[in-house]
Amino acid sequence: MLIKVISLTFDSIYGGFNDGAVREFLKDKELLGVQDHLIVRNDVPYLVFVLKYMPYRAETDPKYSAKVKEEEPWRKMLTESDMGLFNLLRDWRSERAKKEGMPPYVLFTNQQFAMIVKKRPQTLGELAQIEGVGQGKVQKYGQDILNISKVNLGGEKEKVKVEEKEPEKPDGSTT
Repeated sequence: MLIKVISLTFDSIYGGFNDGAVREFLKDKELLGVQDHLIVRNDVPYLVFVLKYMPYRAETDPKYSAKVKEEEPWRKMLTESDMGLFNLLRDWRSERAKKEGMPPYVLFTNQQFAMIVKKRPQTLGELAQIEGVGQGKVQKYGQDILNISKVNLGGEKEKVKVEEKEPEKPDGSTT
């Protein structure tokens, strides 16, 4: 495992942090982990990434690409019924990353989202217990994540309640 530190300066013309340097660096490497730090110096924001990586990215080799995709651990964790919430979380991450001018994987990884879907945390404390979700992410994004989880769960619960409350006529039909 190797470590690389990349610092991005806020680009007012771009309207965020141009992550081209990070993408270029990672195009032929396997990313193992990332930590991000926002630093403001002389009123200029900087986004610093500490990247843990392997120098060779197996998915760039066609004979390994299908196998690597199958072996992504988060895919094995999710069932078909979990994909709705998982995709809601990914959509939120994409929008939020665009607003903040950073790559989506900095906010949350697919693995972290899969753990959130499986564990269904109901409090910020439970969310903080998920591997890789520290206090900074909990404070900044935790309530959004919990709200998304509750909307999905709440929608299913309300649907069940409506079905249960419909009165039945003597002939067996509903109103």
